Amino acid sequence: MRYPSGVKIFIVVAKSRPELFEYFKAGLAGVRDVEVMIDRRIGPPAPPPPPHLADSERRTALNIYDELNVRGFVIVRLPG
Repeated sequence: MRYPSGVKIFIVVAKSRPELFEYFKAGLAGVRDVEVMIDRRIGPPAPPPPPHLADSERRTALNIYDELNVRGFVIVRLPG
């Protein structure tokens, strides 16, 4: 499968989630323009963000590191 306009897709999986890495790697094997990789940042994984008490305090958009910690993976699309 090739995505329109040469988009390259990277799926970055948290070091602490090897089962997700294997899932994506097996499920997307042979798919062109998609690369699955383990997070290579140095240091211990960041703790999950603290729970918020009120909706008004909740951020509307998580940054990429927050998403990696919360979901265990992020999907990044870059022009090819």
